[in-house]
Amino acid sequence: MFSNITSIIQNLRADPGGTIIYLIMFTVGILFSLIIHECAHGYVALKCGDPTAKMMGRLTLDPRKHLDPIGTICMLFLRIGWAKPVPINPNNFRNYRRDYILVSLAGICMNLIVFLLSTVVTVLIYKYGRAGWLNYVFQFFLMLAQMNLSLAIFNLLPVPPLDGYRFLDQFVFHGSLSMNPQTMRIVQIIFLVVCISGLLNGLLTTVNSTVFNAVFKFIFGIL
Repeated sequence: MFSNITSIIQNLRADPGGTIIYLIMFTVGILFSLIIHECAHGYVALKCGDPTAKMMGRLTLDPRKHLDPIGTICMLFLRIGWAKPVPINPNNFRNYRRDYILVSLAGICMNLIVFLLSTVVTVLIYKYGRAGWLNYVFQFFLMLAQMNLSLAIFNLLPVPPLDGYRFLDQFVFHGSLSMNPQTMRIVQIIFLVVCISGLLNGLLTTVNSTVFNAVFKFIFGIL
């Protein structure tokens, strides 16, 4: 974390204008990506019969309703993070197991959709010119693509409260992975420490780069 903070400070000294533009683009990108991730959970839950997220005002683009302070800070400095989980009441689902799985995967699927669309825009600008202001558009959509891919892959980790844990619990173990609140809290604290320590950075960076490069080359070849 501290190396990233130092890097930002150094970049501000070396290129204040460029660094500020980068930070603005990053902030807009991460707000958008986290918000649509959580809205996707709430929207699919609503379609499956649970209006909890809607009643609690979580089907909105207002970042104040979604952002988790620690998760946002981790995203800024560690490039991995999370938002406040959307409240759901699975007892309202029409088909408990099926709908629970659909809601769990909704955020990841939304991030993957944004990743693919952003990559298409990035490839088009890369192939057909990125002079002048188009270069900023290119940088933003490249960042947005990488950001949403990172969020999707990170949320696939089978650790509470991430989506991968809920999916694994229902799809593979039929709900038998459920933990009591105290155990859940301990696991989350340990996971937070692991994230802050940077132990996951190398693995996630490798996976993200491999997937992004493969998809970029594929889209580049067909456009």
